[in-house]
Amino acid sequence: MISDPPYPEISRAYGRLPECDWHDLMNSVVKEARRILKPTGSAVFVLQPNSEHVGTMRPWLWEFMAHWAKEWNLIQDFYVWNPATPPNVHCQRKHGLLRPSVKYCVWLGSPDCYRNQEEILWSPTQSMTQTLQSQNYELRSTPSGYSTRIGRIAETVRERGKVTPYNLLPLANTSGHQSPDHVSHGAQTPLALCHWWTRYLAPPQGTIIDPFAGVANTGVAALQQGKTWIGIELLEEYADEGRRRLTAELENLRPAWVA
Repeated sequence: MISDPPYPEISRAYGRLPECDWHDLMNSVVKEARRILKPTGSAVFVLQPNSEHVGTMRPWLWEFMAHWAKEWNLIQDFYVWNPATPPNVHCQRKHGLLRPSVKYCVWLGSPDCYRNQEEILWSPTQSMTQTLQSQNYELRSTPSGYSTRIGRIAETVRERGKVTPYNLLPLANTSGHQSPDHVSHGAQTPLALCHWWTRYLAPPQGTIIDPFAGVANTGVAALQQGKTWIGIELLEEYADEGRRRLTAELENLRPAWVA
């Protein structure tokens, strides 16, 4: 399951949810996800905290994470950073705060849930390329207690050809599904992020479920990777746009020899 739910206390076309109602909704969604997922399946919810007013954060996201980390299991903390976020009211000089540019990907499931690290490896940086020349297998310890063997790291990277990514994914969201001829969604998940999670969590011919489908970005990503998608959307205009996009994607994927 990969989904970007509505956030509480934000006015959208689909309404505005108070924090208490949001928790009721999401608790029911997570319980259902836990019921229907395969034992090796997991659920990712893309969430961004918001403020009651400048200088005071609402606690709903951390309450949600803490609750389900105890009730189910939080597999790993993961964040997506949009380095293209424009300035907003928080960082005006009179407030002196920072740009809210990080979203949380709350990843719930069993500790041994399916994931394919090979699908999301990064190309080595220039500094890592230099490190690859190392043959030093001596154990090095830092004052913090972190221990590494540079030679072993280099050997692994040479073997795999790439490196493991950080749990902070830099993903500039400068464009989305914006077309004057079709319905746009003001809070859609970046297609690149949908691709990333789909590659990572869904096995070949696997199934992705999205209970807050919007205009079906998760569905487009799933189809482009040869996977099955099940989407649920409340608003008819978004559902219709999602169907249009999925139909167009299926046409693009049809073999040329199909009449």
